[in-house]
Amino acid sequence: MFKRLLHHMSVLAVISLCFTTVVRAESITIAAEDDWVPYARADGTGLANEMVKAAFKTVGIDVTYQVFPYIRVLSYLDSGEYVAGFNVPLDDENKDKYIFGKQSLYDVPSQYFVNKSAPLKATKREELVNGEKIGIVRGYGYGDAFNQMAEQGKVRSVISNSDSINLKKLASNRLDATIIFEKSAGVLLKELGLEDQIEVAFVHEILPIYLAFSKAHPKGQYYSDKFDEGMANLKASGEYQKIYDAY
Repeated sequence: MFKRLLHHMSVLAVISLCFTTVVRAESITIAAEDDWVPYARADGTGLANEMVKAAFKTVGIDVTYQVFPYIRVLSYLDSGEYVAGFNVPLDDENKDKYIFGKQSLYDVPSQYFVNKSAPLKATKREELVNGEKIGIVRGYGYGDAFNQMAEQGKVRSVISNSDSINLKKLASNRLDATIIFEKSAGVLLKELGLEDQIEVAFVHEILPIYLAFSKAHPKGQYYSDKFDEGMANLKASGEYQKIYDAY
């Protein structure tokens, strides 16, 4: 009888442990951008997707994604419908709207690309003062310097729905230049077969890109802190650099 009682108690202990483990497991659903190769793709894969999952995994949090156009990602952060979303630049336009942690996802160089047959006279950003037509993507952030240049009329923003469209416009001489982020340009120029026609003119700036958290969501700050912890773990282990270099 005593042995049977011990057996039952052992079984109950195992069941209790399993139940506790299930209860303690955390999960988070994040609004993922759909079209910024190789950082994020429409199928829910990309550098940001992999990096965010890996960071949260180190602190015991499982991640799932809902994929949206970038503008909708920001809208969901504004409303608090989703607790977090990427890829959000830290600039004057965004810095007070969302929660930005200590750890960026990555710092991304953006560059001016030109048609080789029609190079810019300017050799650096500060020399763009003649109303040059610069292709940008609707809703994307290009940093405070570009916003000021456009407001002052030094350049003219020509807005499209994707970097691919801007590269095609540039190839047909409908733009003077377009700003594209470094890793994206390498992928898109190859996909579009424009590597021999379009080249880098000069660097625009290096922009910190974040997984931003919603101020309207009750757990925004909590998950921001958890993500900072996870990113620190990822960098300390060397896994961060492995993931970044793979793209």
